[in-house]
Amino acid sequence: MDVFDDVKLKSEAHVFQQPIAKVSKSSVCHRRTVFGRRSKLLVVVASVVTLVWYHYDFLHDTELPNPVPRSPQNFGADDFDWYALSPSRDLNWTSCYSGEKCARLLLPLDYDTPDSPATAIALRMIPATDLENYRGTIFLNPGGPGGSGTDFVRRVGQNISRVVGPSFDILGFDPRGTGRSTPSRDIWDIQEGHQLLNASDSSLGLFHSRAKLLAQRCEDRLGGEWGIGRFVTTANVVSDMLQINKQLGQDKLQYWGFSYGSVLGQYFAAMHPDKVKRLIVDGVYEAEDYRRGRWGTNIVDAEHVADAFFTFCHQAGAEKCSLHDSSPERIRERFLRVLDEVEKSPVGVPGAEPPAIVTRKALITQLFFGSYKPLVSYPIIANTIRALETGDQNILTALAPQLVNLAECQCDAVSDLNNLADNEATYSIACSDSDGTQWDEDAFREHYATLEGQSPLGAPLWAYLHMQCLEWKIRPKTRWTGSLGAQSTSHPILVLSARYDPVTPLADARLVQTRFGGAGLLVQESYGHCSLSSPSLCTARHVREYFINGTLPEEGAVCGVDELPFIGSVQGDVQTLSSEDAELLDALRDAATAMPVYNRL
Repeated sequence: MDVFDDVKLKSEAHVFQQPIAKVSKSSVCHRRTVFGRRSKLLVVVASVVTLVWYHYDFLHDTELPNPVPRSPQNFGADDFDWYALSPSRDLNWTSCYSGEKCARLLLPLDYDTPDSPATAIALRMIPATDLENYRGTIFLNPGGPGGSGTDFVRRVGQNISRVVGPSFDILGFDPRGTGRSTPSRDIWDIQEGHQLLNASDSSLGLFHSRAKLLAQRCEDRLGGEWGIGRFVTTANVVSDMLQINKQLGQDKLQYWGFSYGSVLGQYFAAMHPDKVKRLIVDGVYEAEDYRRGRWGTNIVDAEHVADAFFTFCHQAGAEKCSLHDSSPERIRERFLRVLDEVEKSPVGVPGAEPPAIVTRKALITQLFFGSYKPLVSYPIIANTIRALETGDQNILTALAPQLVNLAECQCDAVSDLNNLADNEATYSIACSDSDGTQWDEDAFREHYATLEGQSPLGAPLWAYLHMQCLEWKIRPKTRWTGSLGAQSTSHPILVLSARYDPVTPLADARLVQTRFGGAGLLVQESYGHCSLSSPSLCTARHVREYFINGTLPEEGAVCGVDELPFIGSVQGDVQTLSSEDAELLDALRDAATAMPVYNRL
């Protein structure tokens, strides 16, 4: 959903002459109608393969100290031709990749309109192999909002299958309304410059002007009576999930949602509590705060996770951390000194293609989003700071793609499926879900101060989410305004939370647990975003037991982890593991490496 690209790729949208028949639904009494006039124009949006709001991937083909292992199954050419796959109102699977299934399913753009146009939803499934004990399909959502479920299956689907066992299908789908990005989006990002948002200086005017311009551009491109921007709410995605599940021949949903996917899970369980078979929310965004469009409770633990960088680097020793020193405080001092030096004199990297400048903003951003995946990213951050200390241009050149935007404009090029890039999916979905509060500069300054009190590191990056929603102009035709909890669900949900998560605090996970009667909570003693950011055999066993038998962890259950940032394995002699546990641990390591990071810089 790139509003900066005026080139219409024929594969991005299709127009169908016949509207889709109305699909029955329940629990719509709280769907508030915002606009009511019916246009004669039937526009059909085909969301084929989703791209995401922001993918900050620290894994590149570079030789660095302390290399991080990569999983071949999660990285490689995505050569399936989705555009050759005709969308259908029935779920017609086509063989794709290696033993997987793909489809594009036509669903109503507007569930409240009997002759609604249709939107095509892309699906990718890893079929169960143990058909004798077949237990149905587990839906996945990787977060965002706007993250691609089909890409998530490519990255971690096999690993999740190994966690839950071979008797489940693993299904990823691309939420409605997301589309391909093109290089024009990169140009827009470059224009932001090297400033960080700060509500107390002139950057506030710059970022606010950009938010207004983006909102206007999106309204022009995505608004209108049947513009896709009016139909991308989380409530509509819940209805899509119900219909997909029905097409699979299954009455109740099995689901594992990460990050924003936890919001989608809360919406589903609140709107359809009688349709829950198994439902895990992992890396929990508190849905009430999300619906207010504030993003105000997320980063209270961000500083704890950042501090872990210094602590684990010290504990690991010089062989495992290139920034090692006599104490965590000494490492912190060196890190801050480099930040100050780069702020005064940004460092050029002439060997990068194209040449790059390393700024304080780039380093702050690297640390904040690196805290989502400390196991993977913290060694790279240490290498970056050490290279700046020593002036090692070879390392800086290798690291440049992870530090700065090196996009080259290729305006005639067709987007690459594997080149996950920025688009407006996050704002289109999150701001449509929000209450639609309008811009007030004094109120925003107060909000920024609150975030800065929680995390000086995260506030400049996180506050922009709220700012953009304050300027968002497109209002959805319908949105869910009812409760985001339920006295009971047909099966209790399971809440997973890392003890120290940079953007989803444990307090929010506990709050969500209280809103759903009978829900279980499992706390993982780890740093990073969502349980899969750190391998834990204990957590994996609980997840498998929940999906297979419906068993919740005991009250107060806590799981340790099997690897720590810099330090590596804490298992001791892995030779003592059973073959099943060794295989499971490998799957968890691969998942920790391949988990995408969605958000905006």
